Amino acid sequence: MNNSITTKVQKIIEDVKKFGDKAVLKYTRMFDNIPDFSSKDIKIEIKNSPKINDNLFKNSVKLAIENVRKFHIAELESIKKYWIKKYNNIEAGMKFIPVDSVGVYIPGGRFGYNYISTLIMTVIPAQIAKVKKIVVVTPPRNVSEYFLYTAYMLNIREIYGVGGAQAIAALAFGTETIPKVDLIVGPGNIWVSEAKRQLIGTVGIDLIAGPSEVVVVTDGSYPIEVIISELLAQAEHDKDAKSWLISLDKHVIEKVKNLILTNAKERFSQIQFKYVKDIDTAINIINTIAPEHLTLFTKKQNVFIKKIKNAGAVFYGENPSAVFGDYIAGPSHVLPTNTTARFSSGLSILTFLKKISLIKFSKKSTKILAKYTAKLAEIEGMEWHKKRVEIYETKS
Repeated sequence: MNNSITTKVQKIIEDVKKFGDKAVLKYTRMFDNIPDFSSKDIKIEIKNSPKINDNLFKNSVKLAIENVRKFHIAELESIKKYWIKKYNNIEAGMKFIPVDSVGVYIPGGRFGYNYISTLIMTVIPAQIAKVKKIVVVTPPRNVSEYFLYTAYMLNIREIYGVGGAQAIAALAFGTETIPKVDLIVGPGNIWVSEAKRQLIGTVGIDLIAGPSEVVVVTDGSYPIEVIISELLAQAEHDKDAKSWLISLDKHVIEKVKNLILTNAKERFSQIQFKYVKDIDTAINIINTIAPEHLTLFTKKQNVFIKKIKNAGAVFYGENPSAVFGDYIAGPSHVLPTNTTARFSSGLSILTFLKKISLIKFSKKSTKILAKYTAKLAEIEGMEWHKKRVEIYETKS
């Protein structure tokens, strides 16, 4: 992380904590280049459905919402929200409950259009998890009618036109206008990611998302134009986005290189190429990269599926593409990047659920467990722990 950005973000966080809306206004005017941005502009009201004449867009949003809801409803149904197990004279278990409030950060996007897809992919899992309060923050310059229509369709009425590190800080501490929340989710630029990193512990954070990335695997059985467009689609996100092509056919690599240099030379430096002689080598490379997206253009997809252990999402089948995952497939597109798929997962219902352990005691269990607990406490030098449980050793 750039030390300069780290220091600047720290100052922004401190100012928002101390001065609230005043600091939010200051930094929004500065970074979003809106000199007349005022306190009345912070909250964006959505009283009625915005008028959209584009029926294909409305149908696309409807289908995306439906698919994402169905996926996460199925995910919730697969989670045992309450369980108790008996073992060694103990009854213990767990219950899952949603966090009370969530702040969702929606990036402005490289091309100046706030990401409708991210709004869908972050809000719906929180709703399915039954989070009581969901608020959305997003940079103010390009909040389009399309964005507001999507928010309306999601039954979101609380949107704040604030972006960057100041938005994350406002959600973490609360201001006169923006409410404090328990958990912040959603991807963002380097300023947003650094603010989230610095505020871990002050507020819940989903993950620190970096630039988008994809690994594409081919054995020469899929068309070259399909491979090229898959690589370029993720590279399109921003100049730091990364694509890898792992090929079991060396001729494919040369063809892809030549065509990208001819048709999309400006993206060539974002793509890495690797020829491998066997599937196991390819799998080892993939698990080392631990990519956000993995697209399989091979005949032996099942071999990869069984052995891949580090990836945010895997796209396979007859016509796979990570782009469907970006918009409409169902699972949230907020995924681990920069090798963090080695130890973390993408945004899901579980992101919004807390686990509470439950331990039930009976007279019999406490009497049986007391001497063992007392011994362990004694070894650790915890005198009052030992005395506390020894009470049960002498009682019938």
